[in-house]
Amino acid sequence: MQKISRAFILAFLVLRACPAPAQNSAIAVVPSKATMLVGEAHTFRAVGNDGQMRHHVRWSATPSSVVTLSREGDEVTVQAGQPFSSVTLTAYSEGASAQAGIEIRTGDSLPSGTVKWSVKEMPGCKSTKITPAVPSAGGPDIYEEEWCPQGTFVRAITDDGRELWRRRISGPQPPPPSSIQANHAPPATHITRAHSVCDEVSAGATKDVVFKLASNRSLPLGDKERKQDSWVLEEQGFECDIYFDRTGTVVRKRKTILAD
Repeated sequence: MQKISRAFILAFLVLRACPAPAQNSAIAVVPSKATMLVGEAHTFRAVGNDGQMRHHVRWSATPSSVVTLSREGDEVTVQAGQPFSSVTLTAYSEGASAQAGIEIRTGDSLPSGTVKWSVKEMPGCKSTKITPAVPSAGGPDIYEEEWCPQGTFVRAITDDGRELWRRRISGPQPPPPSSIQANHAPPATHITRAHSVCDEVSAGATKDVVFKLASNRSLPLGDKERKQDSWVLEEQGFECDIYFDRTGTVVRKRKTILAD
């Protein structure tokens, strides 16, 4: 009995002496920037270096008077209430914090070319390629490949800027030349998504509504693009396929990133 007691005490002291495994507490808010109209809502999440959503996240916004925060699980939905040039959204999780910037504007639509949302590169990494994903419900919209000192990684990002996962696909390699830019994306230090007609078209809209949206952006709708059951809209960097039922009502849409 005495031996067992001493062994137990010795094991306890050894465990107390061993430091706990270090945990990576770095987080990021995705998307990292967003442009919204008054009345619009956008959902954000906090992710770790693996791209997975962090849990038990606390959210705050400054100034809090111009937005309304609605927590949905571990994500937060921001409802824009008043125009403001710079709203800071902050996420807190396990001793770490991260921020996203939001601009709120007035009007019926954002001007053509406005960056609707953007996602920053991971610290020390460089985006080398962006590839459109096969459309799927709840799945990624694009895959971003990035070079990092630890290796080459791929990030899966939804059409509203939320990161689904991040995985390493190869080990450390020499850094890419400075002239390399993201494929299928405008040159930038982070992923951006411009506001397009596709973002404004929703299921249940009529052909007249779609035609008006296209006309406001001076997008042509010739006979070739105006088929009976689908229309094709092309604008800078995007192609939007809109599908109608027999009554001329939108039933689904698909947005594709065009190659430069």
